[in-house]
Amino acid sequence: MFLEPTLTRDGTLDGAWWPHSFDLHRELPALVRLLEERLGPILRVRLDTAAWPELPAHLLVDGRFVRVSGLSATPHTIRVIRGSQDGFLLLVIPPDAAGPVAAAAMRIAASTGNTLSAKEILAPLHLLPRSPAAGMRLRRYQSRDSAAVLALIDADRLPGQPSCTPHMLDQAVAGTSRYGCGPWTDLDRPATDVLVDPDGQVAGVVSYATRRDHRAGHVLWLHGREVLHIVEELVGHALLHLGDSGPVLAFTAAPGPGPAALPTGRRPMTRKVLEHAGFAARDSWRYLCRTTPGASHAPARPEVVVVASSTPPGWWLKARDDDVSAEVVAQEPIDGLGILWWFGAAAGHADEGLERELLSQADTLLHEHGASETVLYAAGDPEPCWELFDAAGFAEIDHLASFTRPSPPTDRPHPGRGL
Repeated sequence: MFLEPTLTRDGTLDGAWWPHSFDLHRELPALVRLLEERLGPILRVRLDTAAWPELPAHLLVDGRFVRVSGLSATPHTIRVIRGSQDGFLLLVIPPDAAGPVAAAAMRIAASTGNTLSAKEILAPLHLLPRSPAAGMRLRRYQSRDSAAVLALIDADRLPGQPSCTPHMLDQAVAGTSRYGCGPWTDLDRPATDVLVDPDGQVAGVVSYATRRDHRAGHVLWLHGREVLHIVEELVGHALLHLGDSGPVLAFTAAPGPGPAALPTGRRPMTRKVLEHAGFAARDSWRYLCRTTPGASHAPARPEVVVVASSTPPGWWLKARDDDVSAEVVAQEPIDGLGILWWFGAAAGHADEGLERELLSQADTLLHEHGASETVLYAAGDPEPCWELFDAAGFAEIDHLASFTRPSPPTDRPHPGRGL
């Protein structure tokens, strides 16, 4: 970090910052501590929102809170504020910049009387981000792309989620599932396209489809290693082909056994691109994982009913004659992986003893059918069950969400007509 030596703030910029990574939770506290040695207490930080995968709402630095917010008007910068209007504007050097080039940019930004903007400093040194998908092109997926696409999918795999196999990928491309049921059945055959770089290497993949009744489009799944311009290109490509005549859903299905939604914590760039494209999150789930099988248990108590489930294949467990208590669906294990779908009780109807029995009986079924690892999807906001899940050995991995972009307004004035 370089600061202009006089601190008079007469130039365009007051210094420069070269972070180690794009992880603001790690980088910002170190910057704040360093600045406070020269400037005193920092109360607020404002950043270029387009340059970072995720902005924390605030930071806890040495026991006190520092607010964080967006600063979209001045790209490639960060503003640190001591008081209500007492701010210092710093150039941000991309973390992956080469040392000598980064040092040259920092010296210019921190020089007394500098009149160059952040863009004017970065552009001649070739430090500006590449234009989206520069030199890349999209084409239809081909069988020879299988290995590259599987690697992209595996890079986003959650703990507890098995690797996607070539057969699973073939099913996803064809728009089928292992059981011939689920969200695919209402859709036309998906289009699956890959984004390739100038050398012909696959950098991203997206699959999208329309409903057979043409009432909605679906962005089914995409992977681009969370690289901003790649994910933007994939989302934009899918939306262009789906059109704007109806709503568009995103991440309502995925290749392989799951998760059938977007892990928003581990894929913040994809979430951010979707939100910028007008999507809003819906159908929130928590993804939990346990690497040991549940213990065998005595036969179910009379108040627990176990019913065969066809979608997904497995068992549905609920309280007898009670539609407001918790319930759980245990999916028949696949290659040693058992999956539980937990639906919490309606407000005011939680029964800890019943919930414990439901989870225990579901564990018994999975154990008896060969499960050596278990994933649990908990619908909505399952805070009342955290102690139950923790006692059963589950750890939360991520927060899942599907997304919807509504239909454009149908009452827009026709061009050339008065309002």
